[in-house]
Amino acid sequence: MDPALLARANFDSNSYDAERERERAEERERIFERYTQGRSRTDDIEPWEEPNFSHYMKKDRYGFIHEKPIPMEPLDKKSLEKKQIKEKKWLRMVKHWQETNRVPEDLKSRIWKGCPDSLRGQVWPLMLRIREIKQSNEKTHGPNMYERMKEKARRKSPDIRQIDLDVHRTYRNHEMFQLKYGVMQQKLFYVLAGYSMFNKEVGYCQGMANVVALMLMYLHEEEDAFWALTSLLRGERYKMNDFFTPRLPKLFRCLDHHMVLRKKFIPSVHKHLKKLQYEPTLYATKWFLQCYLDKLPFSLALRVWDIFLLEGEEIETAMAIAILRTFKKTLIKQNDEQLNDFLCRLCESQLDEEKIIDNLSEVLLDLRRQRMSHLPKEKIIEELKPSESLSTLPSNKKVKKKKKNRDMNNGGTNTLPSMHMTSL
Repeated sequence: MDPALLARANFDSNSYDAERERERAEERERIFERYTQGRSRTDDIEPWEEPNFSHYMKKDRYGFIHEKPIPMEPLDKKSLEKKQIKEKKWLRMVKHWQETNRVPEDLKSRIWKGCPDSLRGQVWPLMLRIREIKQSNEKTHGPNMYERMKEKARRKSPDIRQIDLDVHRTYRNHEMFQLKYGVMQQKLFYVLAGYSMFNKEVGYCQGMANVVALMLMYLHEEEDAFWALTSLLRGERYKMNDFFTPRLPKLFRCLDHHMVLRKKFIPSVHKHLKKLQYEPTLYATKWFLQCYLDKLPFSLALRVWDIFLLEGEEIETAMAIAILRTFKKTLIKQNDEQLNDFLCRLCESQLDEEKIIDNLSEVLLDLRRQRMSHLPKEKIIEELKPSESLSTLPSNKKVKKKKKNRDMNNGGTNTLPSMHMTSL
């Protein structure tokens, strides 16, 4: 008998499954042990992964390291005094908020004007209701929930390999996450590992690492970041859970709803993009998945996150329309390659942040007046005409050829595969 057939005939699936599980458990333990050791051993760290101290001359005020030295910002005495007065007002408001547990009446107007960066670490936990969520969960499921989830992840999480890979490519140009197996990489790894067992519906999905890293930049404590992620995914205000469940259902609902809003509120842009067959999947995927992280200049992304944490999920769809409305005159003059270059590189552009935030405010009011600020129910999405649905691709051969050429230029496809571990 052929050896291959003989091996196949004698194949024991139970033994194979047991061997695979043993290998996974050993790999999981090796990865956890490496993060436990942290920087105490550096034999497996490549030289290029270590920071160069000259980078500190190239660091911006948010901690990101750039290729060229950052010029020193001139100290304007008047501006400095104005900043200090603003921070004092915020401090008084935050103190009263913490003492009374009541949302301040003027919080909304202040958030839209911009939260001082030095106070985000105090304001964000209050908006996310981290303390209440932690107490509620531990009252129901017992104390030390986060530590128990970390231990459970060490024994059972199937996502450890992917988490490890993503930790090492998350914000490596930021001073906090530059050191391989450094303190902040350890915290990022533990939060994602613990959450993969806490929320088994999601487990882990690429895209979550950047969100947790942002929380760690401002909350610092890894357990606070864990409960912040819980609030973002499971909280009624944000509802990010279905962005990361298998097949990413909320992402595609957002993309479909974006098409509807684009057609209604900026018809000239909609008509131009439709003519070029430039689908929202090409520019808005990460806008929605990570609430504009990495797709806008970091200072503007922080402003968007301030407002998102205050207002909730409405901001994600409103901001997409606000961006297109802000650059309407530019967009309708561009071809598909220029559009792709412009919209996918907004993070590298010098933008008028106040103008964009003002447009966001106007768009949000328009959507609320029309009762279109929230995503429609899934059955409404399913009833859209095929011509307006992102799930239906054009059948025209000429269009397909044009799209294929553009996709090759983008280095991939213009539709997301229906996978949970989608490479973003």
